[in-house]
Amino acid sequence: MKVKARFFSELMTALSLMMDLDENRKLYHAWRVAIVAEKMSRQILPEYRTQIFYAGLLHDIGAISLQDHVIHYTDIKEHFKNPILFNHCRKGAQIAMEIGPLAIAADMIMDHHEHWDGGGYPRGLKGNNINLGGQILRIADTFDILARVRPPLDLNGVKTILTSRRGSEFSDLMYELMISTLESGNFFEEIMDDKRVSEMLPEIISSLPPVDFSSCNSELRNVAKIIAQVIDAKHSYTAGHSERVASYTFKLATALGLHEDEAEKYEIAAFLHDAGKVAIPRSILDKPAALTIEEYKLMKKHPVYTMEIMSMVSELKDLVRIAGGHHERYDGRGYPDGSARDNIPLGARIMAVADAFDAMTSFRPYQKTKSKNEAKIVLVQNAGAQFDPEIAKLAISVL
Repeated sequence: MKVKARFFSELMTALSLMMDLDENRKLYHAWRVAIVAEKMSRQILPEYRTQIFYAGLLHDIGAISLQDHVIHYTDIKEHFKNPILFNHCRKGAQIAMEIGPLAIAADMIMDHHEHWDGGGYPRGLKGNNINLGGQILRIADTFDILARVRPPLDLNGVKTILTSRRGSEFSDLMYELMISTLESGNFFEEIMDDKRVSEMLPEIISSLPPVDFSSCNSELRNVAKIIAQVIDAKHSYTAGHSERVASYTFKLATALGLHEDEAEKYEIAAFLHDAGKVAIPRSILDKPAALTIEEYKLMKKHPVYTMEIMSMVSELKDLVRIAGGHHERYDGRGYPDGSARDNIPLGARIMAVADAFDAMTSFRPYQKTKSKNEAKIVLVQNAGAQFDPEIAKLAISVL
C-alpha cells in the first residue's frame, strides 16, 4: 500500500502526539512548535512551509528514550551532560530521513538546538551556518517552554524573556520574526490555548502544499516499521520487540491461510501495537519487581492510548481494535475491554500469541528469559485460557 498525502499527514500528526503523551496528559509540545514555526516561515521561507511544519512535528523524535519528556529538561547544561539529549537532534534527523520525503526537514531538525552565538549543540554551529529552518525551530521551541510557565506569561512577559536571549540563542531576525508572529491578530491567545491548538493543526495541514512522494520509497509497511523502531527506543530492552511481534504475527496469519494482504494489515497493526507504551513512565515499564495495583492500572491503559493514536489515521481505523486488543485473553480476563473468544478480533488473537512469545524469549527486567521451546510449552499450557487454542497450537510449528 502506497502512502498518500492525507495518510502521511495524519500519521505524522499521530506520531507527534504519541511522543507528547506524558502519563495520560497531552502536552501538545510538538504541535505548538509546528504551528508557530509554520506561521513564522510564511514571512521568510514560504516555499518550505511544509517541510518546516513537519520538522516541527518531529523535532524531538530522537529524544523518545529519555526518562521523562524532553520539555522537563530546561537546563541546557544538562543537555550537554546527558548523551540522549545531546544526540537527539542527530537521531531525529536520521529518523526523518528514513520516514520518507523529509530530507529538508531532517536538516532543520539537526540544527534545532544550535545557538546563534555558537553555544548550542550538537555541532556548535554559529550565525548563518545554522540552517534557517533550524533557527525557526529553535525560537519556536523556546516559546513553547515559556508557554508552560505557571502562572502563564502574558505577551509582554514572553517578549521580555525572548529579548534577554536575543543575539545569543537566536538572531535579531528570528526575534523580530517571532514577535511579529505572536502579535499577529489573536495568534498569541490562540497558541496559548491547548484546545485551539488541537483545532489549528488540521487547519494548517489542509492549507499546506502536499508532500512530494515521487522520489522515495514510502510504502506503508516501511513507514510503520520505522515508527516501531521509535516506539521500541523508549526502553533499551525492547529494541526490536515490535518488529519481531510483527514478523511472528505475519507468519501466524499466513499459516492460518489468510490472504497475504490481510496478513500484512495485521503485521502493520503489530508494528504499532505498543505505541501507547510511550505514555507509561519508564519507572513502571522497567520495574524489576511486581507492580502495585495503581501501577498495574496505569500499565493496562497502554492499549487504550495505542487505539487513540491509531484512530487519528483514517487508513488505520480498521486496525485499531486489532492493535489495541493484544492483551485481551481468550477466556475474557484480559484488558482493556475484557472481550472473549470470537469477540476478540482475529488479528488481536494472533498478536496476543506473537507478543507473549516474544516477551518470554526476550530479556525483561521482571522475568527470566525462556528458550523458544520453554515458551512454546507455556503457550500450550495456556491454550483456551489466555490464548486462542488453534493459534497457540499453530505457533508450536510456526514460531
